[in-house]
Amino acid sequence: MSFSSEVKEELSRHLPTARHCQIAETAAILSLCGQISEKDGTIRIQTENAYVARKYFTLVEKTFNIEAVIHVRKNVYLKKSNVYRVEVPSHEDTVRILQATKFMSPEQEIADDLSVMSRLVIQKECCKRAFLRGTFLAAGSISDPEKGYHLEIVCSTMERAEQIQSIMKEFELDARIVTRKKNQVVYLKEGSQIVDFLGVVEAGSALMNLENIRIRKEISNN
Repeated sequence: MSFSSEVKEELSRHLPTARHCQIAETAAILSLCGQISEKDGTIRIQTENAYVARKYFTLVEKTFNIEAVIHVRKNVYLKKSNVYRVEVPSHEDTVRILQATKFMSPEQEIADDLSVMSRLVIQKECCKRAFLRGTFLAAGSISDPEKGYHLEIVCSTMERAEQIQSIMKEFELDARIVTRKKNQVVYLKEGSQIVDFLGVVEAGSALMNLENIRIRKEISNN
């Protein structure tokens, strides 16, 4: 298992106790993986990462008492990997989730897209941590720390990338943005900053593993 997968596996098991934090993390995953069906107005996420699917399924169940449905199929282009689709089959349940995550107004008007979250969902520091946790789960990765230090979150729009960067900077994380093909990538390059990020999203085991690697490398270099 890669270091990035270890981090995601740990984060997928971390469930906030406060409902407002659960909503913030749900909103973060929806903003990066969410799709609303034009046919019946139901909501779903689609991901190639089993940890993301598991976390979203758990959040929907624990936060809203809604039983989602998981579909698994083989990736057409990458035969060895799966694509996971987690659906909320009821339109009424979709409305509950979208209103709680502020992607829908009280008048049931859906936001133009799900790319940028309302600040109402992430007012508290604990909710901002939950937001970053969900964001990294849905679209983040970390390089093998034995080879180098690099953390990134891939976004499809600049507006979304700038929101993630802004919240990271509130935790004194010096996040930068670079354009890569059609995407915007929010990234951290320093080992100490990545350690701090893992602390913010409450990935304690991964943080300790990374710190041990950094210390060993520094001793070896000296």
